[in-house]
Amino acid sequence: MIRRPMPAPPPQAPAAEVLFDANQLSGQLGWSGIGTYERHLLGALAGRQDVRVTALARDDAELPLGIARRRITRFLTEGRVASCEHETRRAFELLRPAGMVFHNPSIHPPLVVRAPWVQTLHDVIPLVYDDPSLAVLRQRFRRFGPRYRRADMVIAVSRHAAGEGERWFGLDPARVEVVYHGIGPEFTPSGEPPAGPPYVSVVGEYARRKGFDKAFEVVAAMAEAGLPHRLVLAGRIQSWLQGEFDRTLRAAPRPDLVEVRGFVPDLAEVYRGAEVHLMTSRYEGFGFPALEAMACGVPVVAFANSSVPEVVGDAAIVVPDGDVQAMAAAAIRLVKEPALRAEYSHAGLERARQFSWEASAAAHAEIYRRVAERC
Repeated sequence: MIRRPMPAPPPQAPAAEVLFDANQLSGQLGWSGIGTYERHLLGALAGRQDVRVTALARDDAELPLGIARRRITRFLTEGRVASCEHETRRAFELLRPAGMVFHNPSIHPPLVVRAPWVQTLHDVIPLVYDDPSLAVLRQRFRRFGPRYRRADMVIAVSRHAAGEGERWFGLDPARVEVVYHGIGPEFTPSGEPPAGPPYVSVVGEYARRKGFDKAFEVVAAMAEAGLPHRLVLAGRIQSWLQGEFDRTLRAAPRPDLVEVRGFVPDLAEVYRGAEVHLMTSRYEGFGFPALEAMACGVPVVAFANSSVPEVVGDAAIVVPDGDVQAMAAAAIRLVKEPALRAEYSHAGLERARQFSWEASAAAHAEIYRRVAERC
């Protein structure tokens, strides 16, 4: 009997070397939507064999095991001047990324990159949403927006974001790839009905576009219908916006029904305690809160705008944008009809399972590899 030699396994492609800007993991930004993206994406990339990631990170940034650190020093941590410092210093730090793909996951694209470059596009909110508090950021978007065109590949967090990038920045669709975010493992159902006084929830850092004023009107309409529900708000209120928020709350039809919790480390508990989650935001590049609520088994009522219908699909009740009466009617139905609430709870759980950080990391790794090979 002649034994034929086993064919050699195909050679494995070398791991893509990636330099990842993780500056957003430090300070308050670490708990923003972009910080959530960076933290979970790095965690999922750390377990892959086809990519090796080195993070540009300060000493106080927590990095997952398997992610190397290239230490950076920053003297400023918050606000516009901190962004300017980071952009200036990063220009020098990017002079030596030989053999690496640079990934910039934040909104500020670099001025110069001497390496293959992948850029994430989250949204173009300052350009499309009329809010005086965004005036400075709007000027910056107009200045640095054209830089997105220089990236070898742009990762858009939704199809809607991709379209906005093509519209506002003139991006080449052939160099734009849509990669959805995942959902953190902490967002799971409780298995028990909500305890304590009933409430509906809104989650997000305060900004005019988040539509808190609409949520105030919804809970007032629910009270008029004889329901005992409060509105629980969870999210940071920046100091320079506190006055605006206070005025908005004082103008609410029923401010006594609003519980302001501010920054909450464990958002899953906020979602699980709610009977309904209201997605009152008027513009999102992705929209974490809707999916997080779904992953906790909580039915969602959302306004139809921006990326929200794309993300929630048929698993939420989507009403015309800004239509408070329609949103209140949907919330009232969910509260009064347990079967309907159970139907949307199940649909939301199924929808949320379609979004994972492992899948997101796999798509990122494939883009890194293609960019490295092309360049």
